Amino acid sequence: MTRKKETILIFAFTFAAFILGTTEYVIVGLLKDISLSLGISVAAAGILVSSFAIAYAAGTPFAVSFLGRVPRHITILSAYAVLLFFNALTVLAGSFALMFVIRVVTAILCGLTLSLSIAAASEHIGGSRRAGAVAWIIGGFSIANVLGVPLGTFVGQMLGWQSAFIVTSVVGVIPFILIAFVLPKSDTRSVSSMKQQFALFNNRRIRLAFFIPVLGVGSVFIVYTYITPLLENVLGIPQAWTSAVLLGYGGLTILSNWIGAKVAQGHSRVKLKAIFLIQSGLMLALGLTLRLTWLALLCVMLVALFSYALSAAVQLYLIDLADAAGGGSKDFASTLMPVASNLGIAMGSLLGSFVVDRIGLAYLPWAALAFAIGAFAVTSRCHQLDQEESGFAAVSSVRPT
Repeated sequence: MTRKKETILIFAFTFAAFILGTTEYVIVGLLKDISLSLGISVAAAGILVSSFAIAYAAGTPFAVSFLGRVPRHITILSAYAVLLFFNALTVLAGSFALMFVIRVVTAILCGLTLSLSIAAASEHIGGSRRAGAVAWIIGGFSIANVLGVPLGTFVGQMLGWQSAFIVTSVVGVIPFILIAFVLPKSDTRSVSSMKQQFALFNNRRIRLAFFIPVLGVGSVFIVYTYITPLLENVLGIPQAWTSAVLLGYGGLTILSNWIGAKVAQGHSRVKLKAIFLIQSGLMLALGLTLRLTWLALLCVMLVALFSYALSAAVQLYLIDLADAAGGGSKDFASTLMPVASNLGIAMGSLLGSFVVDRIGLAYLPWAALAFAIGAFAVTSRCHQLDQEESGFAAVSSVRPT
C-alpha cells in the first residue's frame, strides 16, 4: 500500500471505531427515554448496557473463529454493513425483547468488526506506522465517549431516542465507503480450526499476557466507575463542575492513545512496566491526597492521561505471540485484547462496588493500586519470558549442526 492509502485506511478504521463506540455507549445517555418508550424500569433498561458488554466479550471470539475461513476484507465489510442495518432497526424496536436481540447481535458484530480491523491494520500498515495505526483505531472508542455519546444523546433527546441510532448508522456509511475503497482485497483467512484457535489458551505466555489488560484496565475502572460520587462526595467538587471535569477526563483519554502508540514502539514490555509503575504511583498519590481537592483532582486527570497507554502495545503483543505460536491464529488473537478489557471493566466495577458498599469511596484508590501492582508483576513476568525465549533462540542459532 502507498503511504496515502495507509493514511486513508487508518482514518477509515478509526472513524468506524468511533461509530462502533457510539453505538455501544450512547444508550447510557438515553436509558430514561428508552425505559419510558418501552414501558420498563430504568434498571431493566440498564440490562441493555450490560448485555452488550457480555455479548461483546463472549461472542466475538466465536464469531471470529467461525468466520475464519472467509477472506478478511469480506468479513469486515459484511459485518460492518449488517451492524449499521441492525442499528437502524431500532426504529422498529417497540418491545424490550426486540431491543435486547438487536443489542446482542450488534455487540457481536461490533467486536467482530473492530477485532478484524485491528488485525488488518497490523498486517497492511507499514512497520513504522503499525503501532500508531492500532492506537488510533482503539482511540476511536475514546473519541466516541467524548464526542459521540453527548452528540448522540442530544439528538436522541431532541428527536426521539431511536434517531440517535439511525443517525449513527447514516454517518457510519462514510467509513464503510472509505474502507471498501482502500482495504486490500487479500485472501488472508484463518487456516486453523476453531478448536485450534481456542487452543491458543494452552500457551502459557498468551494466558499470562491476557491478564495484563484485565488488571491494567480493571485498575482504572475501579476508580472511573465511581468517578462522579468520588469527585462530589470525597473530593468536594461542586456538582456544577462535574460535567466539565468529566469532559476534561475524556479529552485526556484521547491523548492517552497517542502515548499508547509510543509505548507500542520498540521494547514495549519495558515501557509497559514503566506505565504500570506510574499508574501505581498515581493511585497511591490519589489515596493519600483525597482530602486535598486540587492535588487529588490532578491525580485523577493523570490517571486519565495514562488510562489507554497500554492498549496498542498489549494488542500487538498478543497478535505477535499468537503468530509465533502458529499460523492462522492472528485474527482470533485480535479479539483477546477487547475481551480482556471488557473482563477488566467488569472485574474493576465489581470490586469497586464491593469496596464502596463495605468500606467506602475513599478506599477505591487502594483497590486500584493492588490491580496496578498486579499488572506490573504480570508484565514483568512476560518480559522475563520474552528474554528467556530470545536467549534460547540466540543459542540455537549459533549451535553447530
